[in-house]
Amino acid sequence: MDKARYPSFPWPVSGRAILKAQPSDFVVTEELGFEPSGRGEHLFFWIEKTRISTHEVAAELAEWLNLPRRAVSYSGRKDKHAVCRQWFSAHRPGIDRPRIPEQPHWRVIEVSRNTRHLKVGTHRGNRFDVRLGVVQVDPDRLRAGFDRLLELGCPNYFGRQRFGFDNLERALRGGEDEMALAAARAALFNRMLSSRVEQNTWLAPVAGDPCLRPGGNGWLMDATEGMIAQGAADPSMPLFGPLPGLAASAAEHWRQEFAAHPDLVRVLEPTSWQPHRRRVRLMPQHAALEIHGEQIRIQATLPTGAFMTTVLDGLIETHDANSD
Repeated sequence: MDKARYPSFPWPVSGRAILKAQPSDFVVTEELGFEPSGRGEHLFFWIEKTRISTHEVAAELAEWLNLPRRAVSYSGRKDKHAVCRQWFSAHRPGIDRPRIPEQPHWRVIEVSRNTRHLKVGTHRGNRFDVRLGVVQVDPDRLRAGFDRLLELGCPNYFGRQRFGFDNLERALRGGEDEMALAAARAALFNRMLSSRVEQNTWLAPVAGDPCLRPGGNGWLMDATEGMIAQGAADPSMPLFGPLPGLAASAAEHWRQEFAAHPDLVRVLEPTSWQPHRRRVRLMPQHAALEIHGEQIRIQATLPTGAFMTTVLDGLIETHDANSD
């Protein structure tokens, strides 16, 4: 079983459940981290979507505004089979705030303006409200696992959405589109992190390699095990690409680790990548668990780039109803 899609966790799951039996079972609310100023040449649309991708909404919004597709942007892609609320921006100077009628799969809740457009990763995080249909679950084990996850965190894997139906497979067959290549890069990270989880070294600091500060991307080169245990630092790993700021020995270590996955390196090498480090630990915030008979409800706020499906996979084996 490929550790890209099915990585290892430090503890066993507590049962099985159904995910996304209907879109309202998976609600995502983007937390932008700032309020649009109300003025400027960029329209801001607060939109709720269901059964449609973020990219498709952007394309339809551009058409309604009679703008080229590139004039509409967003901070992050959200789940298709879910109820998602997120901001879109459109470059259209002026003072108007157009009214767009409700569409089959999306509707505008609010319109504002701002001086700057949205860039990928602008938002602070996402709030999730998830309901699972119980197949077989040990409630006591689930509660204990939930408490442990909130205390220790879970491996910060890229979730199943990054791989889609066949994004990774297309990359391995030579596909060069953005989604395929992003899936291949994520797969390499997941494999390397899964190996560390299996060796129980995923939270150990590595000499010469930076940890990241909680809530930011500042480097800590001298973080200790005590700092990591207290949540004052998170170990990190590089995504495939350049390795600036590292000693020669540390950079060579990562190149050798990349090379241990030649099927993915072959796909990734021809592309020019921006350097990026990803923290290996995901710490859900403002999290809550409710168990009501045949239904489980889990709420949590996650930072930009984190996947709620990863949190769920660390607790319970889920079957996505939309994968059939």
